[in-house]
Amino acid sequence: MKKATLLLLSIVLSQLSVSGQKAYINPSPTGKNDTITLFINVAIAGGALSEMLDAHPDETVYLWGWEPREPRVGNGQWASSNDALAMTRVSPNEKIYSIRFLPTDFYNVDATEFFLDGIKCLAKLKDGYTYQGDFGGREAKTDDLAVSVVPKLCNELFCVFPELCKADDYFAITYDNKLETRAGLQNMGPDECYLYLRADPGNSPFVLFPYAPSNQVVNTPELKMKYLGDGKFRLTILPTEFFKEAGVIPDGFNFQKLHYYIMRPGYNYPGPPPSQAFTFLECLD
Repeated sequence: MKKATLLLLSIVLSQLSVSGQKAYINPSPTGKNDTITLFINVAIAGGALSEMLDAHPDETVYLWGWEPREPRVGNGQWASSNDALAMTRVSPNEKIYSIRFLPTDFYNVDATEFFLDGIKCLAKLKDGYTYQGDFGGREAKTDDLAVSVVPKLCNELFCVFPELCKADDYFAITYDNKLETRAGLQNMGPDECYLYLRADPGNSPFVLFPYAPSNQVVNTPELKMKYLGDGKFRLTILPTEFFKEAGVIPDGFNFQKLHYYIMRPGYNYPGPPPSQAFTFLECLD
């Protein structure tokens, strides 16, 4: 109940007017596969950049970021920003600048890390030292900015809840068979849906910890997903306990990721199965 209340509050707050925000994203709430637009309101973002743009309105503004990571293309140098991070001025009458990207690709992170860390960045001129002599030695930038990300409730082929959790928390995977595009997996009956699960310690691609071998998944009752009606199936587990009780992982196992994909009796994948992956938090409490 507490989590639901906090999520509702976050969603309501995200819908309030953005006119007074220094930096924000759209859409918000944000889906894990959404392409977003990041806006920075230079006029209220602090630093010397706003004044510099008043004096030099034709200057191009660039994004400089470091959370959840530095952009994949690289920020460039402080005296010469990467041209790929040039921002667009939204309106000639306002100092609001934007840049559009797919976060997981832009930052080279998975959705869990993006939702957890949010965005930390600033806006600057290509040469961050430009005009220092005219503005009291200040750099051509805004203050450091932080943008929190509100996860959107899922309406995709696979939905996980919660979207941020540890390996010893309750964790649910919901599969919507109505959205399935593979002919051999469509129109599943209530007793046909199974989930291949594999624990990943993250330190070697050659050490595998499947709950059951792929050719035994449909013969493993623990991996059968519960039919919810309307084409939806769900499996809820405590990941660490689930794998330990089956003798799959040892005590002290560093459970970093859970890999999974759908299986059905009598269906053979044409080539490697399409695997999904969820990254667990590593915080202590």
